[in-house]
Amino acid sequence: MKKRILLVSIVLVCLVLLTIFIINRDPPINNYISITSSKENIDTGKITTKIMVYDIKTKKTEEVFQFEYSAQYPLGYYDAKSKSVYYTKRINIGENKGDNIFVFDLKTSQERQLTNDLFAVNCIISDGDKVFFVGRPNGSQVLKLGVIDLKTNNISYWGDEDTNVEAITIDRKQKKIIASTYSESERVYNVTHQDGPVGQDNMKMPTHTVYEIDYSFENTNNLFEEALWIRAVMVHDSDVYALCDRKYNNSAEPSTLYRYNRNEKIIYTSEWNTHRLQVGDPGFSSDGHHIFSISSVDNQRGIYDFDLITGEVYPIVMQTTSFINNIQVVNLK
Repeated sequence: MKKRILLVSIVLVCLVLLTIFIINRDPPINNYISITSSKENIDTGKITTKIMVYDIKTKKTEEVFQFEYSAQYPLGYYDAKSKSVYYTKRINIGENKGDNIFVFDLKTSQERQLTNDLFAVNCIISDGDKVFFVGRPNGSQVLKLGVIDLKTNNISYWGDEDTNVEAITIDRKQKKIIASTYSESERVYNVTHQDGPVGQDNMKMPTHTVYEIDYSFENTNNLFEEALWIRAVMVHDSDVYALCDRKYNNSAEPSTLYRYNRNEKIIYTSEWNTHRLQVGDPGFSSDGHHIFSISSVDNQRGIYDFDLITGEVYPIVMQTTSFINNIQVVNLK
């Protein structure tokens, strides 16, 4: 009898401990889209930037953070794993003037400044203890790829003073960065040496090169290059995708979609003949059947789901009273 009572007691204790563990455990994180948008208060003229998260599985949108508009172009990124928000704010301290990167820990409500010598920031993506960004350091004339090590606070840069970084994405599985770049000196030369009638845009596009770079910046692979504006890059499994245009901001001509298979080392091209994917970091769903992007459909700007199987386009978050600055598609599964 005593043994039976002891056994029942042990089982009850185990059930209690299991219940406590389940209650305290963080719920599983679904794949999501980090969204940054800004809105002006008509009465005060004050602009507030908010960061939202769109759950791809549940199709629900939630606001996670707000901050005051102070940067030239406010950017944000929500890291669901660490429950941290990365964003840009303008600083004006001595010679250090410009947009810099801050992080806010939603668990502790603590803000920390991560950089202090940037003039502008074009992109922020985090993965674990690494924060990748594209920014222009003070004193430099190009946009550089940088990484912040959150463990040591060290900042490293990839590239030289002639390499402009146009766009990046990351391959979380392979721990690689995909970057579209071009030579600043070639761009300047092409601007000043145009052929054709005066007053028309006859500029030859500088050669854009797509690189694969490991997280440590120690190894770099040249994947492909073209004399096209490679304005966005995406990755799914072994394929690297690039949206390419012959001229800057020419929405009348469809973009060319490059697909580079890293195993075969072969490029496949096709015409992107549906609604234009705007600059602002488009990305694939985890199964590769959808692309999520900022776009304008029937003159309605917003974030859309491009179903690559059916060809249908579905609205996700529409731009109504606020301006959508950027998105990041985060696939954790």
